[in-house]
Amino acid sequence: MPCVGRWLAGHLLLLALCLYEVEGDFVFPDFNKTTGLQLNGAAATTSCEVGIDLTEKAGFKDIHGTANDYGLRHGKADNFSQTEYEQLGEKSLMQTRRTVKTNDENGTFSDSIKDTISSFGHRDEFVNSKTTRCATRVRLTPSTPSTSGSVFFTNRLPVLQGFDTKFEFQISDHSRTCTEHMDPGFGLKHHTTCSVHGGDGLAFVIHGDPNGPSSIGGNGAELGYGGIENGLAVEFDMWTNVASIHVSNDDIFSDHISIHSNGPDALTSDSASALGGSRAHDMADGGVHIAEVLYLPYIEPRYFERMSANENLAKYIKDNGEGRRLGTLAVFIDSGIDNDVPILAIPINLSVLLNLDQGLAYAGFTGSTGEKWEKHDLLRWQWCDFGSCKASAPDSSLFDYHTQSKFYTARHTYNHPGEGYGGSQQEEAPTRHGSPDTEPWGEDNSRKAGGFGSGLYSGAANQVPPNTLD
Repeated sequence: MPCVGRWLAGHLLLLALCLYEVEGDFVFPDFNKTTGLQLNGAAATTSCEVGIDLTEKAGFKDIHGTANDYGLRHGKADNFSQTEYEQLGEKSLMQTRRTVKTNDENGTFSDSIKDTISSFGHRDEFVNSKTTRCATRVRLTPSTPSTSGSVFFTNRLPVLQGFDTKFEFQISDHSRTCTEHMDPGFGLKHHTTCSVHGGDGLAFVIHGDPNGPSSIGGNGAELGYGGIENGLAVEFDMWTNVASIHVSNDDIFSDHISIHSNGPDALTSDSASALGGSRAHDMADGGVHIAEVLYLPYIEPRYFERMSANENLAKYIKDNGEGRRLGTLAVFIDSGIDNDVPILAIPINLSVLLNLDQGLAYAGFTGSTGEKWEKHDLLRWQWCDFGSCKASAPDSSLFDYHTQSKFYTARHTYNHPGEGYGGSQQEEAPTRHGSPDTEPWGEDNSRKAGGFGSGLYSGAANQVPPNTLD
């Protein structure tokens, strides 16, 4: 009997693990706990403040370090200094270097703080990273050149039948580049131009790469995802890459969001892999930004005016059999989440685009720096499989975007015929012979964070006419 008990317990544990991989809803209100995550490359957790280096404890004696010490999982060093970084004849200085040598009115050199000529591409708004304690965050890259980092959920997640994910991110500590303009004949300095502008950006990625949660791509323009196979990336790009032997076309000259994939082949960040257009949005101003990526397994008409497509996307705009119809991938950011207005949307069928075993993929984030650099911080993350968002994530009440009351409203549910109107509760594409399920349109106190929005009009059910057949 003991053997039978052990056999049964082992098989129940195996079954639980299998179910856990398929039912993947989770919430990270911060990253004080990183169970279920794998950090790669330069990625690390940090609590911002001058703190304790937990990996360099000598017995029970703590070794104190400098600002932005990392936690148990270290990335590359992230300390500012006055060291200059030589780059293409220019001197790129860390942002914390507050003074630059400038000419005064008499043509003599001075170390006093003076306004310099701001070069093209300078950011008017930027911030230093926090040096007081913050909720633990994942830092995809430190503010150092030519690094990349990634973080992925260790279990594969179902994506083909729809998913909804939200996350907060913050960009800070940009590199500062100053160029002294000299007289070539006499070596006299005419003026100095400076700009504060970091790079390169971060991306939300789903993939079926053989490396699994250990996957990481190239730095610089590759945004940490270039080279990952069988994936799709929603990139939040902070740097304008001009056409070169490595980049097939110019970026738009602004922070921008775009969607990239090469199907089952390796991801690239150039225009040859772009699915649809790019949309500009200011993201590297030092503020905390909220983004949402939503995949619906059907075409959502309300997002038509925000949709774009190109020839790269054309071969993925088709059905793939019953239950794997053409869908909608929509990206929202900041106020667009509350207003239900995506910054970008495309028609796409993920089952055609990717070759995923059992429809499961790894999900996570990547980031990179290049000749310019900045910190890419991930503050929070919530994921839910479509149709299971309502109560399956135990910490969802801690993850408040001021939009909890709308999270599972009509926008995020299948528009299937509702009970009482001749329809069924089976989730499927919209039909013209049924009215939508009105239950989610009312007040949903189970998912509402206290003190915030009160949801949609609770009497919406009374405004829906009974089903009328042609």
